[in-house]
Amino acid sequence: MPLIRTARKQRLPKGFSYPFGAEAISAALEGIPQFDNAELWFTWRDEFWASRWRKRLQSQGLITLLRVDYSQYFGVWHLYVYSVPSDCAVVAREHLIVELRRVRDGLRAAGPHSRSFHAYVRLSLLKAHQAANHSSQATAAMRLAFDRSQ
Repeated sequence: MPLIRTARKQRLPKGFSYPFGAEAISAALEGIPQFDNAELWFTWRDEFWASRWRKRLQSQGLITLLRVDYSQYFGVWHLYVYSVPSDCAVVAREHLIVELRRVRDGLRAAGPHSRSFHAYVRLSLLKAHQAANHSSQATAAMRLAFDRSQ
């Protein structure tokens, strides 16, 4: 399977993960007309100012998981993948699976000769933590039910 070229992949600080890798993103976007003219950029935060980004993390605000940009000036489709706190990686991955279909449809509609294009996939950390806690509680309850049946 062909892969979208990875232009850069930053090392992550402890406690952070990329929700998807190049292979999964390439598979999800296979068949888009921009595929051969796209680059993946894996960056650990979605904002230049680390202090503002940390405040959003602490307040469990919105973070960007994926940003897709195109400008005729550069002539290359940029896909920026941002890290998430590791405890939210599963929820972020599930969210991206759904949202990458929307991004793929938008890229197909834009076509390879669009003048500009911007798409964002964002995630509320508050909702991600709630979903992760609910999922871990459900898993623990299932484990407990399984243990009792033996």
